[in-house]
Amino acid sequence: MQLLSTLESMSRLLSFQPPVPKPDSGGVVRPARVEEGENEVLTEEASAASTSGGSGAAPLLPSPDKPNAFSHVFQTMSWHEQFMDDTPEGRELRDAWRRQVVLETRAVEAAAARYRRDLASAVQRGEGANMPAARRLLLRWFPPLVEAIREEQRQCYLRESQVDRSVYGPLLLLLEPEQLAVIAMHCTLNAVMELADGSGGGGAFPGQTRVTRLALNIGRMIENQVNLEKLQSLCRRQSRTSKEIVALQEEGAGLRRRLEADGRLSADDWSRWRQLGAALEELGFIQPLDHLEWFLPQERLEERLARLPAMWSRNAPIGQGSRKVMAYVKKALDPEDLEAWRGETLAKVGAALIVLLMRHCTVDVRGRDGAPATEPAFWHQLELVPEGHAARGGLSKRYGMLCAHEEVLRRVAPSQMVEAFIPQYVPMLLPPVPWLRHNRGGHITLRNTVMRWRGSHLQAEVLARKDEEMEAGRGPGCRRVYEALTALGETAWQTNRDVHRVAEAIWALGGGVCDIPRRLNYAVPPVLRAGPPRASRAARRRLKRRNNELHSLRCDLEYKLAVAREFAGEPRFYYPHNVDFRGRAYPMHPHLNHLGSDLCRGLLRFAEPRPLGERGLHWLLVQAANLWGQGVDKRAFEARAAWARDNLEHLLANARDPLRTGAADLGESLRAAAARPDALERLAAAAREGGAPVWTAADDPFQFLATCMEIADALASGDPASFLSRLPTHMDGSCNGLQHYAALGRDAQGGRAVNLCPVPEPQDVYSQIAGLVRARVAADAEAGVAHARVLQAATPIDRKLVKQTVMTSVYGVTFVGARGQISNRLKERGFEDSALMYKVSCYSAKVTLACLMEMFSSAKDIMHWLSECAKAVADTGATVSWTTPLGLPVVQPYRRTTRHHVRTLLQRLVVVENNDALPVMKTRQRSAFPPNFVHSIDSSHMMMTAVACRKAGLAFAGVHDSFWTHAGSVDQMNSILRETFIELHSQPLLERLLAELQETHPQVDFPPLPQRGTLDLNAVRDAAYFFS
Repeated sequence: MQLLSTLESMSRLLSFQPPVPKPDSGGVVRPARVEEGENEVLTEEASAASTSGGSGAAPLLPSPDKPNAFSHVFQTMSWHEQFMDDTPEGRELRDAWRRQVVLETRAVEAAAARYRRDLASAVQRGEGANMPAARRLLLRWFPPLVEAIREEQRQCYLRESQVDRSVYGPLLLLLEPEQLAVIAMHCTLNAVMELADGSGGGGAFPGQTRVTRLALNIGRMIENQVNLEKLQSLCRRQSRTSKEIVALQEEGAGLRRRLEADGRLSADDWSRWRQLGAALEELGFIQPLDHLEWFLPQERLEERLARLPAMWSRNAPIGQGSRKVMAYVKKALDPEDLEAWRGETLAKVGAALIVLLMRHCTVDVRGRDGAPATEPAFWHQLELVPEGHAARGGLSKRYGMLCAHEEVLRRVAPSQMVEAFIPQYVPMLLPPVPWLRHNRGGHITLRNTVMRWRGSHLQAEVLARKDEEMEAGRGPGCRRVYEALTALGETAWQTNRDVHRVAEAIWALGGGVCDIPRRLNYAVPPVLRAGPPRASRAARRRLKRRNNELHSLRCDLEYKLAVAREFAGEPRFYYPHNVDFRGRAYPMHPHLNHLGSDLCRGLLRFAEPRPLGERGLHWLLVQAANLWGQGVDKRAFEARAAWARDNLEHLLANARDPLRTGAADLGESLRAAAARPDALERLAAAAREGGAPVWTAADDPFQFLATCMEIADALASGDPASFLSRLPTHMDGSCNGLQHYAALGRDAQGGRAVNLCPVPEPQDVYSQIAGLVRARVAADAEAGVAHARVLQAATPIDRKLVKQTVMTSVYGVTFVGARGQISNRLKERGFEDSALMYKVSCYSAKVTLACLMEMFSSAKDIMHWLSECAKAVADTGATVSWTTPLGLPVVQPYRRTTRHHVRTLLQRLVVVENNDALPVMKTRQRSAFPPNFVHSIDSSHMMMTAVACRKAGLAFAGVHDSFWTHAGSVDQMNSILRETFIELHSQPLLERLLAELQETHPQVDFPPLPQRGTLDLNAVRDAAYFFS
């Protein structure tokens, strides 16, 4: 009877009717063989269990008005269970599931445990001297920082007075001192080693970082760790509840037999019970127990909460203040409370830990007298905002920097930065959870969202409404986007071990080749007493800056190689994807993925092989020519393949001996390569000689090398058609943004220029624009235009001069931006007169943009129409929003920001916050709409192709306008991507956009659609160089 009462209370919440035993002849409902008094007691106990989950447990089900904050996470965690059977594949999946949970949840705890273990080894067995310098440094900082944090926590609990302690104090109590120490050390080291990105967030150069950015990062990582532990706590509670339900189900089987025997339970009644059980499982309230018990060894948040008073109140009475702190902590640890911490709170928590880090982390140095001394490892200083970035009104402002001691930079070699490497998102060892809602999919335990957006609750709201629409059957919602992201995530990858060995060898030999930076710094000359001191100091500063940039590049390389090493032994791994606010898809792991550099792409290959078939070798040869570049990639396909065949001997030599060491096998040890210190010099010399295609001279060297190796293996197999290839083979769009503009406007002239029509040779739009510019400059020079004559004399007007401007024209490049791009090309060609270069680059930009608009008049008209529509919307105070062809709602996030001055222990920080109530940035809303709209179109094409390829059984990876599959599947993918392009642009995309804008803003008078041309979209089917 406990089962009946429990299910009855559950079903009331789920709107299910429980099976009711039929009344006996007297009309009284009595269960079989149970005394009435016993029934009353059991019902009361079951009722209590249904609301409290037993002693100390969470509620069994969320109340209808307050759903469980982690209910979607439970469904995500249990999704793989359906495939975990007793077959070898099922057992392998279960093992991968467990290992993946460790990767996602144990990073901070593992780092703290490693420090404790290494400290014990250093003390007990004297192993400290054998540790890498970076680890010794971190181990030196760890104990005093932990003790300082523990003391700070004690003072926070006792409410001892200090600036901001009432704000950050309760939050510091949420984690163990060891966890907080790891977060503070690792975030700080990563920040000071970063290369400045020009965004204003990093430092002027590696070795320093802005305090505001660092404080917010530390605060966010603490918040993420607290949320992770809330999830673990909820899993433990859920595990107890699930055990109770399973026990009740076992009891229910016997009860069912008794009720059926007595004729009191019909088949319909039992069917409703099964429906209820399925609903409970779907909602995540009946979970695979072994999954949930995976979290049980972790210390419970409840236990930590209970320990706090005992730890710090032995010598001090518990006052009212301490009770307030405990109440705040208890609320913050409530798994039902997932309200995000405010930026001001994050900054205060992070600043408090930065202060402790500065006080207690030191390095050993030599004093001026040569005696050993200690100095702070980090210090704080204020700097002036550069003049060009001063605040409005010309007032200068100061900002705080955290600077690292030179000894820290010297001792923390890039190869040891892995010690401070705690990635939030890692590649997955099993296929990602399919995307089902905007907040359900991807990783197993991490809280993922399908879209990356910046501070806009409006974007989250429209995504949630789309999900509700989909689930209620009122429309498709974002189902097609979810299907595409799931398809992209299901592509299995491997580390390309051959390329990995070469990259590691080059790094071991000193680097400086291709994407691999130099290991050694540039020599900084001493200050010369003779000569101009200002010039000497400027030269030294430049060299120091280059060396600091090299340090960051080395650290970035080590992150990539560390991931490659970690996953080199895995038969397969996967990249969960999500999208930016425009709908473009990106892998969630940031360091080593196929959207990364040439090295990243060369290090990856498909995990599942596919035979080359009849034409696979042909496409490998074409890919070799494409990656070599240098004009070969602009030829017809047969000419590219012929180039590869003509140079086949050299391609095979690249594969046999990539380092030109004469060694036949690089796999046995890196020492074999390192034994030849002249290897890199010989390799570089061979590349400089020209003629033979030495792989380091290729436009994309590591991918070219990987292709050479694949060709060599295919030929060595003796039967290339049967060779099982894993190499991704690329088909790239031809100035893809202009392709979409030409299709939108049915622009026949522009479409031909970007290969939307059948042509015998591939059309190069950059060379065509360069030809128009050349003709106009020649005419102006003949007419006496001075700047045209200077440009003619100074440099050849070729595709390289105009390429960047043409390529970025569809992304809203301005005249100023175009002038800067051409100015950079002139600098590269030795143009030294800066005053004259400015005027010449202005002239060149004006002519280039005019020729571009002449060739692509339809694109110009559509860009202008989109801009005017955005201006009309922004003038009403609203943001521009639209729905992509696949149903993804897009909201442009450009609003004015608010700046809050936050007082912390360290300094006053300026925290920038976004708010949907703030005014829109009208100019940005207008200028960004054309490129953002086209990005939403090209992302739709990629997603449609991904889904179609998956249905056809093809492996697929997308890099925006570059589509990848096996060499043996290229012809099939080529057919699919053309059909999806025609399907996409056969829809009335601009008409739908206008109708949506008119429906959303009925008070606005929008301009009419621009006229269209005569381009026949069906011609794309026979356009061989549409993607090539």
